[in-house]
Amino acid sequence: MQNHLAILFILLCCFSIKKTLGKTITVGKSRQINSIKAALTLATNGDTVLVETGIYHEGNIIINSSIVLKGINNPVLDGENKYEIISIKNNGVVVDGFKLQHAGRSEIQDIAGIKIYNSRNVSVINNILDDTNFGIYIQYGNKCLIKNNTLLSYGTEELQSGNGIHCWKS
Repeated sequence: MQNHLAILFILLCCFSIKKTLGKTITVGKSRQINSIKAALTLATNGDTVLVETGIYHEGNIIINSSIVLKGINNPVLDGENKYEIISIKNNGVVVDGFKLQHAGRSEIQDIAGIKIYNSRNVSVINNILDDTNFGIYIQYGNKCLIKNNTLLSYGTEELQSGNGIHCWKS
């Protein structure tokens, strides 16, 4: 009887660990899921969305779940000079390994390559932000990690460019 209870306990623990680790969703131009936004609609807390190399024109990508968004070989997320590229609106998000380029500009909104809204424990690592008004913008963030990112800007006047990393009440 004790052996059966021990085996049952081990199986329940394994199931719980697998559920906690989440699933991996792979995005690629030749894959069944070829859009980051489509993958995010399938993702739940604890999942990883792996994005294969390529250029993605998806407008504003909004992350509402505690996920890992991981680029393979720096896929390009192009804001087409119109959009905030990634908007993070949940705790515990990781964005790792992307090239974000050509974010939109606005005199009314602080548009960024990556913007963190009212979230904590967010990590933005190993990204290249090229030609983004604000590179990484943290608004009411807490315990966020910004590490090993490269930011490139071409504005020659103050009004043409925001800050590389901007923290507002964070």
